[in-house]
Amino acid sequence: MPFFTDDAFKDFVTQFKSRDFDGWEQYVQISDFTVYRKRSDRNAHLFQYRAVGGWSNVHPATLAHVYLDLAFRKKWDKNMLSYHTTTQEVQSGYTGYQFEMKYPWPLSNRDYAYAMETKMVQDGAGNTYQVILGESLEGFPEGKKGVIRIDTYMQNICITADGENGCTVFMDYFDDPKGSIPKSVINWAAKTGIPTFIENLRSACVQYDRENPTKSQLDDIETLFI
Repeated sequence: MPFFTDDAFKDFVTQFKSRDFDGWEQYVQISDFTVYRKRSDRNAHLFQYRAVGGWSNVHPATLAHVYLDLAFRKKWDKNMLSYHTTTQEVQSGYTGYQFEMKYPWPLSNRDYAYAMETKMVQDGAGNTYQVILGESLEGFPEGKKGVIRIDTYMQNICITADGENGCTVFMDYFDDPKGSIPKSVINWAAKTGIPTFIENLRSACVQYDRENPTKSQLDDIETLFI
């Protein structure tokens, strides 16, 4: 049974198409992306982030592969210490994902457990969007002792083609890092970490294309229509 409803995928594409930033403030500008933020509905003391932009030399299929492939992420994300998946019954029986992230000393590492699903969405004009939704997961086995489990986490991405070899990207992110971390540290981490992740993701896509010169679409993805 799916974790996300079809409407959740359609709604995220609608947000992408409308570019409605009511309630969002521009947070940081980097070469290819603008990052926005707003107070989170999940925790009013923290911000949710939205990155909008794209690359002229990253194919949508490449970005989707890189985003979903945790084994490949282990190669390019130096903060990702370990990962695994499980098909055991958690909530509705779908596959769960888990990875441990390195946090700077003296903070404890964090452990993310989440469900992630992807679908294609096509609008009335024939434009196609690949949507990947991720949400924190209850009931997932605990990680290593001393590692803090992040139990409020969300990362969604919508990818569509821009020209023959480029892509446009719309990405939302939130997590509650827990613990007694000063707000100044959280803000600094977001202002530096989000742009760094975006640039590392682009570099990973270039590396993936170099290692896998034959591009291929992901198989067996359900298509929804709006």
